[in-house]
Amino acid sequence: MRSTSPLWLVALALACNDESGAEATGAAGTYPTTLPNLTLSGAPGETTTEAGGESQGSTTSAEATAEGAVTTGGDGPKFDLGDDTGPGPTTGADDALCPCAPKLDLIYVLSDDRELWTYDPLGNSFALVGPLGCPTTDGTFSMGVGRDGFAWIQTTIPQGPSNYVGDLFRLDVTNPQNCVDPSYVPGANGWVHFGMAFVSASADDPCDELYGQHWNGQAGLWSEGPGAGKLGVFDPIAMQMTTIGPTNYNGAELTGTGDGRLYAFGGVPSAKLIQFDKQTAQAIETLPFGNLPLTNAFAFAFWGGDFYFFTLGDPNGQADYSKVTKLDYDDSDNSGKALTTVHANAPIRVVGAGVSTCAPLEPPG
Repeated sequence: MRSTSPLWLVALALACNDESGAEATGAAGTYPTTLPNLTLSGAPGETTTEAGGESQGSTTSAEATAEGAVTTGGDGPKFDLGDDTGPGPTTGADDALCPCAPKLDLIYVLSDDRELWTYDPLGNSFALVGPLGCPTTDGTFSMGVGRDGFAWIQTTIPQGPSNYVGDLFRLDVTNPQNCVDPSYVPGANGWVHFGMAFVSASADDPCDELYGQHWNGQAGLWSEGPGAGKLGVFDPIAMQMTTIGPTNYNGAELTGTGDGRLYAFGGVPSAKLIQFDKQTAQAIETLPFGNLPLTNAFAFAFWGGDFYFFTLGDPNGQADYSKVTKLDYDDSDNSGKALTTVHANAPIRVVGAGVSTCAPLEPPG
């Protein structure tokens, strides 16, 4: 998700937001839980190693190279998603209902210059898949990846000097040149723009649906407050979002899991991780962050029990590259749900991240 506004407008919007310093709860919730505030280890923009030291590289993973590997190849785009052994790993008891397409074991990321990449959490590396072949010149905004191996890409269209509306396209993640227009009408059913992700129905039903978190399209104005946004689910027959209920977030990204959990990354001036009840739009859990702001280009994804946040390398918006911050959500690293910058210099400016519900729920191995 990105804002196409001037950077000063983003800063002004954050500074003037009426909800600054206040912790939002679920829009209609009766059981939200707010967890302790998390502060990123080290100074903003600093890479923190597992040993507690500092590094000029962009990764702390033991499996990664010191610089954070980028695989682009010398003879054109290359990517390696592991051996193609058929349908990928799943978690549902009735997986035969909605099998996984091959090549869905990594996080897909969308750049602001219309390219599809992968991010490998284990190798802490990015790889170029290729440029988008979508029949449009719109800017890129958000992305969700389904179990069927197809991604839904949201683009952004200017409607005036400071407002935008989103269109949708569908592409093959193994061949992003194969991108089609499904005849979505921008702004259908009052949904101007939205962060989005596929989520399985439950731990017993892996079949997924595309969910969206609304943004009003006003340039630079991510905001937070009671009823500021809304959560919805996409109807592929009517080709429009169906509203589930109000939320406190105007401008947030989503990610989903193979056991049916739905999460959002949103909130200003302090960003938060929010788990939503996908039936009611209630906030089940809210985890605030100390110094991980949304920035004006951001995305995130769940993978292997943890969350990976893609935000601008410079929180003031001056950088043309993103950084990757990991939240040890399952505490598998024995870090107490700590935030760690694992890649300080991504090769692209990330505006969307999509992970299928075929991705692992727990750390591999």
